[in-house]
Amino acid sequence: MKRIFSFVFKALFVLAGAAGCIYLYLYVTGYFTPAPAVGYIHSPSRAAYLDLEVLKNELAAGDVSLLESEEGEAPAAAAQRLLQLGARVLIVGQDDPQVSGALLDAAAQAGAALVFVGSDPGVAVLAASDKAWYLGSEAAHGGELLGKQVALAYRDGVIADENGDHLLQYALFQTESGGAHSQFARYALEECEHYGVYTALVEYADGEGEPLPFNAERLTGQQKPEFILCTSPQDARTAYAVAQELGWLEGEAPVRIGAVAQNREDAQALVADGVALAVPYYDPQAAARAAAAMAQNAIAFRFIGQDTGFSPDAEGRFILPFQLIQ
Repeated sequence: MKRIFSFVFKALFVLAGAAGCIYLYLYVTGYFTPAPAVGYIHSPSRAAYLDLEVLKNELAAGDVSLLESEEGEAPAAAAQRLLQLGARVLIVGQDDPQVSGALLDAAAQAGAALVFVGSDPGVAVLAASDKAWYLGSEAAHGGELLGKQVALAYRDGVIADENGDHLLQYALFQTESGGAHSQFARYALEECEHYGVYTALVEYADGEGEPLPFNAERLTGQQKPEFILCTSPQDARTAYAVAQELGWLEGEAPVRIGAVAQNREDAQALVADGVALAVPYYDPQAAARAAAAMAQNAIAFRFIGQDTGFSPDAEGRFILPFQLIQ
């Protein structure tokens, strides 16, 4: 009997030792450590500053999960909840530069990195923490891309100098003013002049000097511009429809249209449909890939820009170039 008890005791001892070794191995290799996660806080408009499907897939390839804010959830509340769920990095969508102070405090207390997308939060926010960064594009770059293409098209005769005055007669159709829209238009025109093509704005007004609405009924009989500059795909399609109704697309010198888009699909559609001459676009898929790489660098305690192909400026901004469809 004693021999049986001794055998059983030894067997249990060996099993306990083996179990302890297995536990130690699993502990050292991080088996019991929660899988790393990244939190994405949608902007109030839920604008597609990133392609979330690409972001999710890129993170999943590195065994990182993506957590998202809920519909109508305030940014600060979302930050608190996502950090409690284990997010080590917060990617924050911004429709405007204003950042919640409570969100910044929550991230700082958790030691989490912040990557802002959409609107630039400004120097003060980025300078306040060595874990705060901005990832996005500048409308100026998109304007410069379009401006160069328009200038070359004008010099090559693709955009006709119909009245022979050596000035690009253009109309600006821009339903959303201010911010990135106005910056895009300004830089497009400035880049034209950089390439030696000077411009003249065609303005439409009634007999009392009041601006005329951009529709065929009110613009009938008005001067045809040589180029229409738009700042969104919707405006470009509206301008095209008005120009078509007015007969501005007919003959040997049809009016040409340029615009900017927020993704490749919209840009391709404008060019493929013959609406626009050239369309620079913001690339949310490229932004998603860069954001995923930045987040994984932060989780691994590496420099956040490592192996992204981009370098930050002095304020901590990673600027993605606009792409162009023509």
